[in-house]
Amino acid sequence: MQLTSIAGHEPRPAITVLEGQERVISALREASRAARDEVLTAQPGGNRLAHNMRQGVTNAQAVIAAGGRMRHLYQHPVRYNTRFTEYLDQLPPGHLEVRTMEQAIDRLIVFDRTVAYIPAAPGNDTALEIRHPALVRYLVHVYEVLWAQATPYDETLPTTTPGTPLTAVQQSIARLLTEGHVDEVVARKMGISVRTCRSHIAKLMQTLGATSRTHLGALLVRSGIAGAGRGDT
Repeated sequence: MQLTSIAGHEPRPAITVLEGQERVISALREASRAARDEVLTAQPGGNRLAHNMRQGVTNAQAVIAAGGRMRHLYQHPVRYNTRFTEYLDQLPPGHLEVRTMEQAIDRLIVFDRTVAYIPAAPGNDTALEIRHPALVRYLVHVYEVLWAQATPYDETLPTTTPGTPLTAVQQSIARLLTEGHVDEVVARKMGISVRTCRSHIAKLMQTLGATSRTHLGALLVRSGIAGAGRGDT
């Protein structure tokens, strides 16, 4: 398997290292323009920065203009993100499906099931462009497994037990707390800010009548809320 940095007009290798944010953005833009069938994307987190949304709209419009369809897989918090709603409003209906789940894999984008992009390092400055057919098939398979487990965007997320109507996001946070994760780790896994995470924890405490974080942990374990509904998402 050839592994190189992108250069000139050399034959495309099975795996190409794209270094630099501009190089990554350019590659995704060109792949969007070339797509003719379907684009699969998985994005961790629930926030879309304004500049990311603008680029996402441009790329999506290029795919749709060529007759392609798109599927987006996000984490649940994106449902409450106004920028994502604005993104959806700028695209014509019927060309995009969105589903959400509790936790997602890292960023993955697959164009026409022939080329895939994944991060090569933390951040957005380095990516791998994968064209090896077996690797692309494997990544598509992973995507399809996650897609089958996710909840369609236009469906209401399930709550917990009738007497304790927590949202799916709060339920996920509850489970992570009972696993012993600190707020920063919970926020990262959920793709939300620490401030937003703590706001959800405060609502958990209020809903359950907890007087302290220790009391909250005990109530979560006793109630079974943290384990409820794992198969739903």
